[in-house]
Amino acid sequence: MIAEPYDIDAPGLAAAIGALTPDQLNALPFGAIRLDAAANVLFYSDVERQQSGFRKETLGRAFFLEIAPCFGQGHYKRRIEQALASGKLDITFDHTADLPNGTQDVDLHVRVVSANGGGCWILTRIED
Repeated sequence: MIAEPYDIDAPGLAAAIGALTPDQLNALPFGAIRLDAAANVLFYSDVERQQSGFRKETLGRAFFLEIAPCFGQGHYKRRIEQALASGKLDITFDHTADLPNGTQDVDLHVRVVSANGGGCWILTRIED
């Protein structure tokens, strides 16, 4: 397991965050979203909610359709689906987004890693 403070780009991060409690996940210095194998939200961290400005209920909702449709189109979703299918999900990409809170052209660093029991974690950090 990696040591604190947790870095979004640290090797072994997937195993480390899978062992954290919800309170510990909410204390991470980046947003954390846990999706099941069908891409429905199982966990949506307080930091992610603060970063994104997304205020609606998230649990059980279809992430790529209802929460972040920008990730549900084109190459982002394809890359995630291909990595999930191969069983080797650990990808990063940068994305410029317009957030639900009205902030536009926000630079995000995104890492998607496998989650224990299937599905994945989507981890986000706003870049300065």
